[in-house]
Amino acid sequence: MGFLSTRIKAEYEIMKTKIIRRKHTYWHQLAKTMLQFGFKPTVVGHIIKDVFPETEINGRHVGAYKRRLIKDDELIVPDKPTMNRNEASQLAQGLVSTEDMFIYQCVVGSAKRSLKCFEFKFKAEDHDILEDVNKWITDIQ
Repeated sequence: MGFLSTRIKAEYEIMKTKIIRRKHTYWHQLAKTMLQFGFKPTVVGHIIKDVFPETEINGRHVGAYKRRLIKDDELIVPDKPTMNRNEASQLAQGLVSTEDMFIYQCVVGSAKRSLKCFEFKFKAEDHDILEDVNKWITDIQ
């Protein structure tokens, strides 16, 4: 074996044992549960909106999460939903942990604060400092 093939084999062994880190957000557990009940990603997106009204999560996000769960063998999807949407929405309200609700509120709160900060900076830039200087000079005289 040459040097190159030995190096490639060594890199392959390193890559094979690499730990895969997955993101887990506040809506993942709820989405996984609803997907296990057999709901389509768009319906799960609506249920998530019922629980977290200001979230930007939609059916596309849930569909991507569903593909990840199926790829990782963490989800077995039944053919038909085992309950109706209204029952699932009521159940979802009770399934959300206090930690997930806290994280959601932090996400929503930080978005509002950053927009408020942007609004403040924008208003501060509109103010002309020369007016203040002129007023100060006239007050001195």
